Amino acid sequence: MNLPVVVDVTLGLVFIYLILSLLASEIQELITTLLQWRAKHLKNSIELLLAGGSESEDSDIIKAKNLVQQLYSEPLINTLNQQAKNQVEKQLREGRKNIGKKKALGEKQSGPSYLPSETFAISLLDALKIPQLINYVKHPSDESQTNLHMILESYKELKIGINDPNSESYKKIKQVYGDVDQKFIDFVNNDLPDYVPNNLITSLGVIAKRSRIKIDDLTEEANQFKNEIETWFDRSMDRASGVYKRNAKGTAILIGISVAILTNTDTFHLLKRLSRDSVIRSTITQSASQRIDYIKDKNAINEIENLLGNASIPIGWQNINQQFEPLDNRDSNSVYIRIWQGFKLICGWILSGLAIAMGAPFWFDILNKIINVRNTGPKPTAYTKDQPSQK
Repeated sequence: MNLPVVVDVTLGLVFIYLILSLLASEIQELITTLLQWRAKHLKNSIELLLAGGSESEDSDIIKAKNLVQQLYSEPLINTLNQQAKNQVEKQLREGRKNIGKKKALGEKQSGPSYLPSETFAISLLDALKIPQLINYVKHPSDESQTNLHMILESYKELKIGINDPNSESYKKIKQVYGDVDQKFIDFVNNDLPDYVPNNLITSLGVIAKRSRIKIDDLTEEANQFKNEIETWFDRSMDRASGVYKRNAKGTAILIGISVAILTNTDTFHLLKRLSRDSVIRSTITQSASQRIDYIKDKNAINEIENLLGNASIPIGWQNINQQFEPLDNRDSNSVYIRIWQGFKLICGWILSGLAIAMGAPFWFDILNKIINVRNTGPKPTAYTKDQPSQK
């Protein structure tokens, strides 16, 4: 093959991959939306963050799940949960709820797919009642200065020590909060949450040490503490996003191979047909060149079925006879040839599936570059575009 033919074959192959990648992307997005993978992954990631990691004790993981349930009921986070109002999606959601009846009572079946760090920090501090605890703190003086780290150090002992004036915990509480009145005792007993993971308080204590700006200004330290929690959340979600992308890539590969099998897209057969049949090759390359702007259109997905139904595209099960060419039964190697053809077909599906899993943006960029090469360069810029204005 000469160079123009190689370019045309590559262009046709990339165009077919692009069309099927758009279809696979729609299928994956539909599955992701219906099963709420993003929302579930976000919730699980927050649970692991608050529990201190996947290797934490079971008690801390249970407490973290309960705490996340409370966070998701906070107004700032609850308003981010925009459930679809479509009737079909409502019925699917009801079906998921019926399937998940074994889950804990009151557990939310859905949640936001994205959560701003500021919203998380404010909701977490409110759930732990940190702002209210600061209001009860004894005003710092030159002799005894109270900071957030001291508040968090005594946090785990509040429930135990507040009702036992003779304990060491009670003495530590008095050192931070001063005279303990009945109002503060009622607040600790009734409002302070019971399900706070120990690892969470330890992590917040480390953050509190890092956020100390002015030891004698607890309010300013609390503001910086909130900012540090936002940074802590963002860094953790960056890692969680990487995990989600890896899982999504695995799902994309499975969907890509499934699409390749269902449409009988065999890369080896495509190469063979495009290289030998100049009519098919020219038809596809012409369609690719004409539809390069069309692919950007939001309504492009609606016409994918028409493109796939085009007889010029060498995919589909109508080509199976060409993929398994007739053999002479008198040939002693015919069985081995059939086995080899079947093995090559499966490899062709897998190769096509991996290519489809690369995604439509990847193939769209390559398509642009190949078309520019085929047309000997990009369209020249208008002469007057970069010219200085005339005075």
